[in-house]
Amino acid sequence: MAVWLLVAAGAALQRPPSTSEVMVKTIYPNSDAIFYIETRTPANDAEWSQLQSTTERLADAAASLTTRYARDRERWLADAKLLVDVSAKAIDAARARNIPALVALNDELYASCVTCHQHYRPNYPGRAATSADGAVGRDLEGVWSFATLTPLERPSEFAGKASLTDAEAAAYEKQVIETSNRDRRGSSPEADVGGAYNEFWWDRGTHVATVRGRHLTSLIVDPPEGRLPPLTADAQARAAERNADRRDHPADGPENRSLGERCLMFNAGPPMLPGPYNNYVEIHQMGDYVVIFNEMIHDARIVPLDGRPHVPSAVRKWLGDSVGRWDGNTLIVDTTNFTDRTSVRGSDEKLHLVERFTRADARTLLYEFTVDDPSAFTKPWSAALPMTKTNDRVFEYACHEGNYALENILRGARYGERR
Repeated sequence: MAVWLLVAAGAALQRPPSTSEVMVKTIYPNSDAIFYIETRTPANDAEWSQLQSTTERLADAAASLTTRYARDRERWLADAKLLVDVSAKAIDAARARNIPALVALNDELYASCVTCHQHYRPNYPGRAATSADGAVGRDLEGVWSFATLTPLERPSEFAGKASLTDAEAAAYEKQVIETSNRDRRGSSPEADVGGAYNEFWWDRGTHVATVRGRHLTSLIVDPPEGRLPPLTADAQARAAERNADRRDHPADGPENRSLGERCLMFNAGPPMLPGPYNNYVEIHQMGDYVVIFNEMIHDARIVPLDGRPHVPSAVRKWLGDSVGRWDGNTLIVDTTNFTDRTSVRGSDEKLHLVERFTRADARTLLYEFTVDDPSAFTKPWSAALPMTKTNDRVFEYACHEGNYALENILRGARYGERR
């Protein structure tokens, strides 16, 4: 019995790793060295040597795939060769310490992974990888930054001017960055404290939004004047009533405070709009679902693409009820069933939101949306926002570190009442 166990143990030790083990334990972690080369750049000889070893391990793993059996052997070998070729280029670039060359391999490496996954990974969505002519099809996956210096509404200085020249855009960017610098001290101690965060914590972006080659003066593209349409008379009355209630009851309980202070909703959408920081969204595609995960307040929407209708109108959700469909290479997400607490610049529970996600190129995702709420706005309005692919990672947004701030706001209100 003991001899049999030793033989069995020896056989197990000699068993070659499965294809999935090669992927998980070798290919995935070693390919990350290329995908994140811009943020994990080697700083010394030892780190460069480690990167060379990493690319060599990736090449060995790629070569091992060509010795494995799979259905449709010819296609399997063709897919494996894509990884073999790109890993060989990675070795050469690492030995030459050529960072731009490694960065340039990102798309080729990603395309080799997607191509194989489409053919052999169960339930992997059938989407196109980057092709030789730059087409990217329905591939929306990745982390995208939507930080921009372009405001939602057009500033008065650009009235009647929908876009800027290159020189005008550069001058405007410089002006906004300088005037928004929070490291500039306030004119009084109160103003200084009111600034809250210094510049380190802000991440507004450094460029204006460029859509279809035009540097936009506002994210709103319709109405043409780039401004929000007026609220209806009923919506104005409701807003006045809310403002009066907040003035008279600013902190009776947590419900009196804003959704942002309560860590429920803040810039994460839908729709998604840039804020002072955490302007990242991570998109995952899997079969008949797309997951839209925002870094701000870590909200995630699971959007079905299987043709199901919206939930019954009596069901209300903070993020609304989203269903999606493809129109060519554009993902359309239709959202209704919002709560009466959800507001997009004055909208109410009758909000009907339509979002459009389109890959413009390998590094750009065009995000467009239309707000239609006849009980709140005198007419619908639409916005366009470019998102840029990034190798940055999305981190947990631990709002208020347990929401101590809200507790202290209420405690301060009770103290004021006793006085």
